[in-house]
Amino acid sequence: MFQNVLSKATPSAITVDPFPHIVIKDALSPEDYAELEATFPPLEVVAGYSTSQEMPSNRRYSMPAWPLLLRDDLHEPWKRFLRQSASCEFLAQVFTLFSGHWDSRIADRMNDAVASSHVGLLHRDTHRSGRILLDARVEVNSPVTGGPSSARGVHLDTPNRLYSGLLYFRAEDDDAVGGELELYAWADTPADNIDVFELPDHLVRKVAAIPYRANQLVLFPQGIHALHGVGIRHPTRHIRRYVFITAELEDDWLMPEQQRLQQIESPA
Repeated sequence: MFQNVLSKATPSAITVDPFPHIVIKDALSPEDYAELEATFPPLEVVAGYSTSQEMPSNRRYSMPAWPLLLRDDLHEPWKRFLRQSASCEFLAQVFTLFSGHWDSRIADRMNDAVASSHVGLLHRDTHRSGRILLDARVEVNSPVTGGPSSARGVHLDTPNRLYSGLLYFRAEDDDAVGGELELYAWADTPADNIDVFELPDHLVRKVAAIPYRANQLVLFPQGIHALHGVGIRHPTRHIRRYVFITAELEDDWLMPEQQRLQQIESPA
């Protein structure tokens, strides 16, 4: 059994500025990480490209846990890791770790889901009766073959999300500049429209940057202040690799109530 990526996590290690988050260096044991790194799913599986030279510059590609788990050619250590990171037990660990930091609109719902094991796997199951769906998806950012750019600027994750975790798989020979995780705060009050791909720079201010480092986990609850983005990456032949660990509700709980009602009432 793999060492859980949260085995070193303690509430005292949580940083609250600019929003609650935790950074865990060497999240997996050296042996477990080396095994996963050596068998990281190939580009043709994650992105549909046989070589990185064919890929558009600095583009993100993603492969959810469920289709990966169906593959006969996925190495068994990866199957164990994905199942573990998208399990009810993992959800319970995250919920307990960030106790006191959850938005009041979702704390009870998470507690109920943990107590009843009312969870499923994203893309395999449905949100029936309020079920929380989990995922641990393999993602890559393609090489930067054009000018310096960001894979995605400052934003909030989807408003139905409960938490976001990134376990980095930076290659040993990756000497690329940039690609850190940038953390932001609102310059004033939160924007009226938060469900956008990128927010305008004048609405936010950068507070911190977390390096893109091998075997490092960054994890944070979703919330109106959980602003983040990917730092500018400079031209490089290297691929930025990570696993994105998350959980989602069916409804966009983070949206202001008025906007949620408008979405429900608007015609299809």
